[in-house]
Amino acid sequence: MSKNFEKDYINSVDSSAPDMEKLWEKISSSQTQDTDITPFVSAANECRKISPIRNNTFRAFAATAAVFIAVICAVSVISDNDIALTKSENAAPSDNENSFSYDYAAEEAAEEESYPSVTASTGWEYSDRLDTSENLTYLSLDLADTESGIYTALSRNTDDEEYFVEDNVLSETDFFLDGKIISEEPGNDGSIKYTVLVIHAVFDDSREFSETEEVYSRSPYSLKTGREYLLPISEENGRYTVIFDNAPQIEFTLDRQLVCHNGWKTLTENGVYLEYPQAYPDDFFYDRMNLAAESSLENLFDKWESLKA
Repeated sequence: MSKNFEKDYINSVDSSAPDMEKLWEKISSSQTQDTDITPFVSAANECRKISPIRNNTFRAFAATAAVFIAVICAVSVISDNDIALTKSENAAPSDNENSFSYDYAAEEAAEEESYPSVTASTGWEYSDRLDTSENLTYLSLDLADTESGIYTALSRNTDDEEYFVEDNVLSETDFFLDGKIISEEPGNDGSIKYTVLVIHAVFDDSREFSETEEVYSRSPYSLKTGREYLLPISEENGRYTVIFDNAPQIEFTLDRQLVCHNGWKTLTENGVYLEYPQAYPDDFFYDRMNLAAESSLENLFDKWESLKA
């Protein structure tokens, strides 16, 4: 910085209002690597000592302003040096090594999010566990506690009488939600509205999901609170509806096995038969249930992606 800065600054203050534009030019023209603010502090102290009667209030303000501006300049230089160091040590080589950019808008938008967003199933480590014991029953599995019954008291949807065909269901699926059922309540249209805590989302575009989502179903088979399910979802006008309601949905045990019916051929190819309670007198699926390894989901998702391509 200029060696005459102290003298210039004090003279400027003593002549009533200083030329702040001139002062700023002096500060701005200092060497970018100079982070020493001693001249500013010294000038501020002199302002407090000299001529205590004249412009006393202004001097105090000017002294404070000088130190404040100096600190800003020093911090700016230090910050620039840190950014340059970070870039040189961590950034990948590019065509223009001197360029640097940061998306502050994206950072601010992320900080303003009021809830976590789930954007992909990345990091989903599938378990290979599969219990092959004889006489397996649903009630003997390691299942989360629930206050829900197996039956919702809703009647079977007679508008959907076709057999479950995996390819058809996958073709209608817009995305999958893997989530824990938090609550259930009657919908306005005779359906059940479930609140789902999202664990994983599997999709083929740039969707984003809230920490919890509302999902609608007309199935007589209950999605039980406290338990985790993989739900094939159809979206229409922002409303999420479970695909093929007239069957039990894919359910996770606490030790990461899958409970599913044998219509999910991709999942049950290497599965084992599972005795399952009958939900209602005309229940079609109670004797068609299987236990499968969580790792079989990889084949299911691959098939879904191929059908959606």
